[in-house]
Amino acid sequence: MNAKEWRNELGEIVRDYFRSPELGQFYETPVSLERARLYLSQLGIYVRQRRHYWPQVAANCPVHLVKQRIMSHEYEELVEDDYSDRGHLDLIFRQGREVGLSEEDVLDAEPLPTTRAAIYGWWWIARTKPWQEALAASTIAEWTNDDRLLGDLGGGNCGRLYERWSHDLKFTDDQMPNFTAHRAADEKHSEMFLDIFERLVPEGAEEGVLSTARESMDIHRAYFGGMAAAMARLP
Repeated sequence: MNAKEWRNELGEIVRDYFRSPELGQFYETPVSLERARLYLSQLGIYVRQRRHYWPQVAANCPVHLVKQRIMSHEYEELVEDDYSDRGHLDLIFRQGREVGLSEEDVLDAEPLPTTRAAIYGWWWIARTKPWQEALAASTIAEWTNDDRLLGDLGGGNCGRLYERWSHDLKFTDDQMPNFTAHRAADEKHSEMFLDIFERLVPEGAEEGVLSTARESMDIHRAYFGGMAAAMARLP
């Protein structure tokens, strides 16, 4: 498949994910300070664990260009980019302070059972699947913030949460650096590997790549569904 066909196929997987009942419940839940703290604590775990998945994909891939592309991606996440000179985890630290979380609170957060299960699932994909499939499973997560793809469905994850926190908590842009940054950064990241799929997915292997991308979105459903259930128990 060419890059446009990959964009269409992967994009439809993401759109289907946003139509799921778990995502509906999560985005319909009003945000309080306690619920905001829970979300950011689980997000901190999610972001740090993703730093394990990407290097594993690179380790399993023999293609130098792909390794370079992954390392470029991870430099922006871990070190600096246009949105932070301390890496993207710092965006969570900064937003966490607005709801009463210290850096230690974020780093020491206990995963929900569903978060822990999701981490195991994503790690298994990164460790054991063919590298093209594992690459799709990791990169598709960033498509969930692409408002260009998801605008007619209500927007991507960070766009929706930006609107929810603005309404429920009366937060300004400066109080939501993680949301404002990722609405833009992940549009760039969502396009980083389309040419890799076009050039390096062997003929006949396309369905395996798409199937694993769907599995990654199914794991995201469990991750967000678990947070929605936990938030419902909080004031």
